[in-house]
Amino acid sequence: MSYLSRRNFMLAGAAVASLGLCLRTAAAQSAGSAFNIASSAMPGTDEGPKTPGIQGITAICEVTGGGEKVYGIAVEYDTAIDPESLSPDSFATGVVPAAEGYFPGMPTGPDKDATTAPAVPRAVAAIYTNAAAALRPDQKSVAGRYVIAEFAHAEDLSLPTTDSDMVSLTQLRDVKTSDGVVYAAAAKSWSNVGARGNSVVIRGVDAWEQNHWWWDDSRSAWLEYSIYLPKSFLEPGGEEKSYPLLLAITHSGTSYDGTCAQTLTETCIASIWGMPEEQARHECVVITPRYERTTMNDYWEHTPDVENTYRLVQSLMRNTWNFGNPNLADRRDKVLKIDPSRVYCTGWSMGAMTTLWLMAKHPETFAAGLVIAGQQRPQDVETLASQNLLIITGSEDQKATPWEEECVPVWREAGGTVTRPDALLDPALIFPVDDQHALTAQVDGYLGEGGNITFLTFDGVDHMGSARKFFYIKAARDWLFSQTKKV
Repeated sequence: MSYLSRRNFMLAGAAVASLGLCLRTAAAQSAGSAFNIASSAMPGTDEGPKTPGIQGITAICEVTGGGEKVYGIAVEYDTAIDPESLSPDSFATGVVPAAEGYFPGMPTGPDKDATTAPAVPRAVAAIYTNAAAALRPDQKSVAGRYVIAEFAHAEDLSLPTTDSDMVSLTQLRDVKTSDGVVYAAAAKSWSNVGARGNSVVIRGVDAWEQNHWWWDDSRSAWLEYSIYLPKSFLEPGGEEKSYPLLLAITHSGTSYDGTCAQTLTETCIASIWGMPEEQARHECVVITPRYERTTMNDYWEHTPDVENTYRLVQSLMRNTWNFGNPNLADRRDKVLKIDPSRVYCTGWSMGAMTTLWLMAKHPETFAAGLVIAGQQRPQDVETLASQNLLIITGSEDQKATPWEEECVPVWREAGGTVTRPDALLDPALIFPVDDQHALTAQVDGYLGEGGNITFLTFDGVDHMGSARKFFYIKAARDWLFSQTKKV
């Protein structure tokens, strides 16, 4: 996936000094609307003879609840490297901090790369070789020309990022090739900033197709969106299989001057569903719209984009979608099939409000909804009483929690069975994500009480914190995909 973001507001021109790196940014030469990984510097390209040694570096990133973070640097050499010649102090590495005032998901803040701050040294926690510019979960070397300098990363994935996606690296010690040739240490400092954008890979996100358009000429209406196509769909015969569909709607912070990339990188609301480990458990098609404005405000008013979002879902459910990248043979002209019994909706804040609205107005469509910190007027969502909902809020959320409380008696009066425990859940049980046994037992216990609507609240979490934390609740994601609808 070519990576588009506000990051190309800043295009650096000058070479950079070592860890005292000060990126001298040039005037923005291509702000806004072009794909921005520097193709000439992209890992794995082969444009003729290579000078022996380092070819370039790439920031290896991952989107978390707290935004996009730099998890390591991939150093590309011209030939395979001997991992025995590497040590954690083989390189000096640094990450340029995000621009002052940047906060992930805020539409009015600066571009995170709009800074001339120097890189801050970051220690290498693991070093190994790889055949691609990517981290390895086992941190063990395999044959390849990439050296991966991996950083430590916090277990609490909700911590807001402080990273730009600009990195620096200097080779401090000799490195040997697999053939025994020594590449001597050198004073040259390398940067991933290039004339056509920063060289960055983002695990999971790069598999998405961005900048698709749904349109309706009869209504002069259109909607921009990104789509994740399951790995098995891209294999031979994948078009014969029917897939679950998840509509993941982000928040107003990814509207305004945002981009498709921002809906995938500012928070994990959409991108978490396309991560390889999540797809291995719940393979599905994921779509996320990119709105040009706030589509639903706190006065319960909404724009035509809300209904256009539903039209986008309808278009996919007709099993006629064949707009995969025409330049890639694994998806060119394939027609995507959707399982109508397994269509889901999720979102946070404005996205959660839109989820509630769409499910209330189109009760025949969705098998279930996962609603994170969103609210609606009770009289507008009475039809949700017969649908499957898991609502999660924080006790310090002064909008979503009290308004959802107002909906509970309306749903019960309309025949819904609502599980609403008095006890508050502990957010400390969410992280680390691979140790949620206690939390899973609690959530599964409430879900097992038989309610078609379950409403849970976590102690001490405010509105912003809910986006960063609650999508990581494995039991909630599992519940969503366990629901089916009679068709």
